[in-house]
Amino acid sequence: MSELFVNALANAVKARSKFPPMPEGLSIEEAYEIQKELVAQVASGSVAGLKAGMTAAAGQKAFGLTHPLIGSLYAWGELTSGAVIEYQDAVNLECEIGVRIDENGNPVSAGPVIEVPRTAWATPDDAKGANLTACNIAADRYIVGEQHPMRDDYSSLGVRLTRDGAVVCEAPLTDALGGPLQALSWMLAEAEVRGLSVSGGMLLITGACGGIHPAEKGYYEADYDELGTIEFSVQ
Repeated sequence: MSELFVNALANAVKARSKFPPMPEGLSIEEAYEIQKELVAQVASGSVAGLKAGMTAAAGQKAFGLTHPLIGSLYAWGELTSGAVIEYQDAVNLECEIGVRIDENGNPVSAGPVIEVPRTAWATPDDAKGANLTACNIAADRYIVGEQHPMRDDYSSLGVRLTRDGAVVCEAPLTDALGGPLQALSWMLAEAEVRGLSVSGGMLLITGACGGIHPAEKGYYEADYDELGTIEFSVQ
């Protein structure tokens, strides 16, 4: 793939500007090669973990996919509860669970994460699965909450996201790929297939619970039951 295109995409990700027009007819395999080149430029050598994307069947269908996607987390994108995010078009919010792993890929702990991806397509027609893969599944920032000992079962827990007191979404924590443990298993296997490195201490965020939502202005609270709360604002 053209070095000029990858450079332009990397510059857009770093500047939070509109993506360049995506190549026509990109395959998933080609897209993952672009993703590797993009992450190498944007991460500046520091990848904090991995992210699962398109974990819901409805989202896959909308993007012409039949399977989830995997990408990388930029170390510079990590935020903590209380963060203030600047309002901008194409910025979204996802309620997720983040799993910390050891050097063997075993889960050590898990906790709330709000992902803040950015899908700044040049045109609506660029919103396709391969293109989403190429841009590293729109990775940007992510707000990390308190970690807790890993559970065997998350079926009794859910998340409730509110904006200025109004409910944005409610969902069980098993909404993405059946739950954190099942999602982690898929992510580790897919990382090996795609040649993505995994190391101890990495954070793996396991997919959206309750869908993807535009980051509208307001004060947000994400209540994850016994796992705690993440608070943040979009201004």
